Amino acid sequence: MSLPMKAPSEISAKPPKHPPDATCSQVIPRLANGQFRPGASGNPGGRPAALAEVKQLARQHTALAIQKLAHIAEHGHSEMAQIAAANALLDRGWGRPTQPVSGDDEMPPVGIGWGALNAAERDCLVAVLVEGLRQQER
Repeated sequence: MSLPMKAPSEISAKPPKHPPDATCSQVIPRLANGQFRPGASGNPGGRPAALAEVKQLARQHTALAIQKLAHIAEHGHSEMAQIAAANALLDRGWGRPTQPVSGDDEMPPVGIGWGALNAAERDCLVAVLVEGLRQQER
């Protein structure tokens, strides 16, 4: 089964559905790989002030929120609600627990150290790093 093909004259370029965002008045120079140049920011205006206001307003209710979480942890209708409230309290009071990074038990740990490389490998790694730094300067 073959599908009907359109002639090149029938194919028209459609304009984009949404025009590009033209609110940024300055163009930020980038490197050839798309990264920002050293010292340049992708967000030169910083965070909007409205976010700081919302954060400040929410922080005014911290004591009430902690009291509510403590009440739910002690008197919640379900065990799931009590556990969720207790976890939230612990996370806020002591920070979230760190997550260990683990790999395959049958494989050795992954790491690179100068001692693990022979002279030729070290020279190759240095050459690659130097070339990368040179490309960033361009």
